[in-house]
Amino acid sequence: MREKISKSVREVGKSIIREMSIRASAYDNVISLGIGEPDFDTPEEVCNAALQDALKGFTHYTPSRGYEDLIAALLDYIEASRGLRLNPEQLTITHGGMGALTAVLKAILDPGDEVILLEPHFPAYRAQVAFCGGRTVPVPTSFEDGFVVDPPRVEKAITSHTKALLINSPNNPTGSVIPTNVLDELARLAVENDLFVISDEVYDRLVFDGTHESIYTRPGMRERTVVINSFSKAFSMTGWRIGYCYGPEWLIDEVVKVATFFNSCPNSVGQRAALSALRMKQTVFDEMAAEYEARCQLVYERLEAMPGIKVHPSQGSFYLFPNVEEIMEDATRFALELLDREQVVVIPGEAFGSSGKGCVRISCTVNQAQLSEAMDRFERFVRSCS
Repeated sequence: MREKISKSVREVGKSIIREMSIRASAYDNVISLGIGEPDFDTPEEVCNAALQDALKGFTHYTPSRGYEDLIAALLDYIEASRGLRLNPEQLTITHGGMGALTAVLKAILDPGDEVILLEPHFPAYRAQVAFCGGRTVPVPTSFEDGFVVDPPRVEKAITSHTKALLINSPNNPTGSVIPTNVLDELARLAVENDLFVISDEVYDRLVFDGTHESIYTRPGMRERTVVINSFSKAFSMTGWRIGYCYGPEWLIDEVVKVATFFNSCPNSVGQRAALSALRMKQTVFDEMAAEYEARCQLVYERLEAMPGIKVHPSQGSFYLFPNVEEIMEDATRFALELLDREQVVVIPGEAFGSSGKGCVRISCTVNQAQLSEAMDRFERFVRSCS
């Protein structure tokens, strides 16, 4: 009966990130640097406000686009933080950032359409494109270049079937940020080749040097770019499942149509929590971002001092992506033996595309004391392999 399963589903493998978590459950005293989920709880003020709104009756279906007061608050937030003034019709609330990505891809892809992905990339991109009938075309990057894409490689990957370019900055898994000049070149290619651009900016508040830049602001990009964002990472609200996206009104209308038939509407209580998060003083979230930066710096300094490990400092997000090939050529074997011998979880780089070969992803989503202990174990393992 297996052949009756959709080919697009059969051809997508299981999540390596989840598989590593399942393996780790068999061990005691594990320190997991595997899942990209904030360890901070949602602020109590946000939880209490959501609870009070639930008690007031905010437990029913909501408008397909989301509550009007949340949309208005988001428009103000985007203007204040990004200098962009949008109309309400240009934005919709979604079931997490993943829900936004699904709806956008379903709205634009026909069977056989190609989506260019910059490697390494979040593994769900490949699966989502496949489930929506498209084909992914990976464009490689390298450790030596800091995992920054060379625009001529993107240009070479464009064909008559290319429908969209999907980018993510700050990047999961590498912690890299796309430089200004590269964003300019990618925007030029999108305009010249009439491509959609999907810009995943869920880590936009976690930029450690300077301020976040978006391809959306480049000439000619507002009519062809959809920005995807979420409350999950920067606001520590993963379980509330509230995301959003904005772009040209005519496209967002179609995204809302797709989301309506897939999910009916974004959940009510999660939206009330998101509204509270936007209305409260932002210092608590700024402090979270500063803590992630400090953690990433701690791990970078420890890794840089280890023999055989090559690593770039994280420019944003809460990830580092060290190269371990000098220690063990097979990064999957490295990750499995590290778990077995030292009970530390990291994710093999190949989970994020072939450009991740030889690397492992480290999520700095435990406190600094646990990170220090994890690095002690990591270093002991590395030295034992020499």
